[in-house]
Amino acid sequence: MPASKPKSSPGIPVPLFGALAGALIVSFLGASASADVIDDPLHGYCAGAGQCIDNGTNSPTTINPPINFGFTVSPGPASGDLWLDVLTPNNEVHPASFAVTGTLSGTASLFSATPWTSGDLATYLGLSASPNNPIGAYLPSTQALDPGATGFFVYQVDLGSTTLQDAGNPNISPLENISPSLPRASYIVGFLNEGTAASPNWIATANSGAIFETSNSPPAPSLPEPATLTLLGSALMGLGIFQRRRHNR
Repeated sequence: MPASKPKSSPGIPVPLFGALAGALIVSFLGASASADVIDDPLHGYCAGAGQCIDNGTNSPTTINPPINFGFTVSPGPASGDLWLDVLTPNNEVHPASFAVTGTLSGTASLFSATPWTSGDLATYLGLSASPNNPIGAYLPSTQALDPGATGFFVYQVDLGSTTLQDAGNPNISPLENISPSLPRASYIVGFLNEGTAASPNWIATANSGAIFETSNSPPAPSLPEPATLTLLGSALMGLGIFQRRRHNR
């Protein structure tokens, strides 16, 4: 009896199925790569050994104010209009503005008298940006250092057109400085508009790439103790008497 031929299953022919599977794999990988690009845009950096290193939550610094700081972009280099935002705890005394100097310069002014206390930062600023910057990514670290904070006063400055370097080339340009010092547990973040004013394409800072200030302002020079002042006064008086005696000889 002749062997029976295997029955062919109805469905997609093998060559066509392979082609479709390949297309799906390519599409999935492309989508994953695209998602990675969106999720990892701006990252902060600043000068000093061990400063502004991404720890998975933020990029902390113990130098106050941060020096020679800036942002990279992924992928990069990329050009656009760079905006800087300073977030200070809403329970602390805050200045009228911050002066930003360096490669780019400007004055960061208070965005609103009403602090940011909920939702995304971009929404608070009236922007549509990626990735999302929910307050939950910022407030817990601030409250660990400043338990009374419930949100942030936001200062903003348009630093103009510039080119940000790729993530593998930090600490090159821009290099910015800020004054006065930041209240402890403040943040600095950036937004890059790669589009136009009429048709913006805002790229936000990765939550873990936000510069986070962990130190208080530099302490004021200490005043001499009363005993030291008395001793110094006696020494100066003695020197004056000695000089007069020499003059009268």
